[in-house]
Amino acid sequence: MVQPVAMSLHEQVRNTLLFEIETGVFAGDGKLPTEPELCERFGVSRITVRRAVADLEEMGMVTRRQGRGTFVAAERPSLGTMAMGGFSDQLSAAGPTSRRIVEATTTAADEATAQRLGVRAGSPVFRLIRVFLLDDVPLSLDDSSYSLERYPGLDTMIDDATSTYRVLRETFGVHFHEVERRIGVSFTTVETALLLDRPEHDALIRIDKVARDRKDAIIHMSTVEVVPSRLELRMTAREE
Repeated sequence: MVQPVAMSLHEQVRNTLLFEIETGVFAGDGKLPTEPELCERFGVSRITVRRAVADLEEMGMVTRRQGRGTFVAAERPSLGTMAMGGFSDQLSAAGPTSRRIVEATTTAADEATAQRLGVRAGSPVFRLIRVFLLDDVPLSLDDSSYSLERYPGLDTMIDDATSTYRVLRETFGVHFHEVERRIGVSFTTVETALLLDRPEHDALIRIDKVARDRKDAIIHMSTVEVVPSRLELRMTAREE
């Protein structure tokens, strides 16, 4: 039997406050209770409360205002999960967005990758892993694969400042016709926890994506892992 991991006192306080923030308990002026009030409520020390609130601040959920107290942070950036575009096309947020390449490699497609991309086994595949950030705070980790037979030289055209979707459209004339996304849950590993600046085994939203063109050829496949406390997913359905 798998034993549950015991949470420290400050993690219990943090998670309770996080739930209350998410469910609108502090709607209105958005002000959290004072340290003494939280100590009394949870029966813990000031050090424990301060660590819990510091975690929330690091997560971008609260802001401290000198002489006024701690307040729920402004609305999180929103990502439209039913949109056609890539990350920078979809993100709605105040503040500068950026990308950081973690890995960019070219390998021969194994059987599983070849089948998923719809190419022959052994053909060159460009794998691109990037962290996407807002105000230098990591929001998500994107692991994408592209066929270099379909898009020769793509691996030489991408850097931290480049949108792959823009290159595909403008250089290769790609038209994004269909994007399928499957949404689930994953957890940070030792490596991804460092990249996303989160604790190990922290819950993430996982989006497995396949994009196709008008001929039903696969443009790319990707797995995006999103820090849920830093980014809101938005889905809109409209009547035809």
